[in-house]
Amino acid sequence: MEKIQISKRKIEDWIKQGYDVLQDGKLIKIEGDLQEFLQQFAHDTADTIPKTYLLKELLTWPEEELEKL
Repeated sequence: MEKIQISKRKIEDWIKQGYDVLQDGKLIKIEGDLQEFLQQFAHDTADTIPKTYLLKELLTWPEEELEKL
């Protein structure tokens, strides 16, 4: 699978398309309450919790950090 280069512009495009979360490399549109969605991972351990990033939060990250994702 080809690695996607993540940039703030790409994140803004994803948000415009209705996506809310990047989870384990997949874009997800959240139906309903975002906090409820995130709560389902509250009891997972570091080994089992999926890598989940809020797209709006990623917009605040420096470009150098986005390149590491």
